[in-house]
Amino acid sequence: MNKELENREILLTSSAFVKAVSNLSDNVAGKYLMPSIREAQEIKLKGILGHALLEKCKTLVKYNEFRASFNLDFNNDFEWSFGGNENYRKLIDECQYFLAYSAIVEVIYKTSFKLANMGVVKSQDQGMQPPTKAEIDNQRAYYQSKADACALDLQAYLWENRTLFPELNENDCHRIQSNLYSAATCGIFLGGARGKWIQR
Repeated sequence: MNKELENREILLTSSAFVKAVSNLSDNVAGKYLMPSIREAQEIKLKGILGHALLEKCKTLVKYNEFRASFNLDFNNDFEWSFGGNENYRKLIDECQYFLAYSAIVEVIYKTSFKLANMGVVKSQDQGMQPPTKAEIDNQRAYYQSKADACALDLQAYLWENRTLFPELNENDCHRIQSNLYSAATCGIFLGGARGKWIQR
């Protein structure tokens, strides 16, 4: 097996897709967007799919089971072709908008505030007025609400098709289990299900 392939990071969406579905500028640097996509996938999406199903999707992409070119270059768009397991390919399609909106939530602070030798500094370009923290938070809330709606759609899809994905039932105590019942994001959580989907 090619060592470069083995060490390649697998992201299930592209920067081109994230920019296409948002008002994110085309010149946003990869050093800000790529970590945001990674966090959206490895923290937020993993919280829905669970460790086992996310790893299954990444493995299928890594070994090119779908003969897709979207992950060969970070900036490539999706170009599905025939091949691979149709169920997992459809699942990755279902994840796209959730990943995009979740990545935007993460990138907003990364581009607004930066860590420098002097500490946290506010980004300010010539001729542009930086927004207030409240305005930044409003933008994050706007995209978070979209991510929450996409999370509920994704959970509904998984619930309706749960027999197609045996990884949903894999549960090791040290791994994150899939979550098909709580899609809402808020500052306070008192426990229990928040969505209409009941826990298995």
